[in-house]
Amino acid sequence: MALHVQRDPTALPPGVAVCMGAFDGLHRGHRSLIERARTHADRVALVTFDPHPTAVLAPERMPPLLHAPVQRERVATALDVSHLVLLPFDLEMSQMPPEPFLQQFFTDGLRPAAVVVGADFRFGARRAGTAAGMAAQLQPEGIDVDVVDLLSAETGKKVSSSDIRRALSNGNVAMAGQMLGRWHAVAGTVVHGAKRGRELGFPTANLAPAGGTVPPVGIYATVFSVWDPSSPDYGAVWPSVTSVGHNPTFTEAGAPLSVETFVLDRALGDRLYGARVEVSFVQRIRDEMKFDGAEALVEQMQRDAATAAALVDDEALAYTLAPPSAELAS
Repeated sequence: MALHVQRDPTALPPGVAVCMGAFDGLHRGHRSLIERARTHADRVALVTFDPHPTAVLAPERMPPLLHAPVQRERVATALDVSHLVLLPFDLEMSQMPPEPFLQQFFTDGLRPAAVVVGADFRFGARRAGTAAGMAAQLQPEGIDVDVVDLLSAETGKKVSSSDIRRALSNGNVAMAGQMLGRWHAVAGTVVHGAKRGRELGFPTANLAPAGGTVPPVGIYATVFSVWDPSSPDYGAVWPSVTSVGHNPTFTEAGAPLSVETFVLDRALGDRLYGARVEVSFVQRIRDEMKFDGAEALVEQMQRDAATAAALVDDEALAYTLAPPSAELAS
């Protein structure tokens, strides 16, 4: 089912339940909302704000979002969400009291079959709106309101985007993946780099990230997937090893951060330049290091590739969000 994206409160089709929240990362806790919404209706919509309210009200406190907007749409599609409603957030909306907000956007606007929110969800001016208040106003209008704790169905533990960001900031990409329900990924476009890897026998795809959270400097076992329908490799999901860092063996201090991925056991040539891809982070292998020369670096890169090959097995590949209708590449 194709995902329908709308940026206004136009009425949804009959028989659509909505989940409302920030949905940063669309993690296992968010999935519990979606699963509950399916008990109310056959189709599910996500309703959120764009931009994130904190980016408008307190930009200095705005944390980095886990994913780029395009990834939110990809994950929503994979979760069989039918609609993504992005309500434009500005100072005027931030000053709306809860009651007129619900009237404008739900009673008179979206008209969903039900609304599902997390237990700590707040909305309206000064965050005065609560789930209980929402139920008191909407249920007499024929719109059910259901309140769910953001618990992982697999672990029974609460999941939050803040916990995932904390794990990523520590380089613990494996733990972040457990909370997300898939590996944390960075989306972007393959761009030209210095081409040092090619000279060393390890040609890399250099990623220009489209947004989201890039894990800290280090070497990682990863999965490289091609999301560009115009690429002959569309749908490919390959084991890889990725360096996030500054190439200290060849550059001076202060060099810009780069995300460089070497796809294991596959000669890709130049055909990936300009392609839209994702790099999914499976496990941190080691810190970035400065080597005495190219020979020592190549020896370490060979060890890193062998480590990544052992970590990115069929189970790890299957835990990766793959492009639609794409079979996992062997």
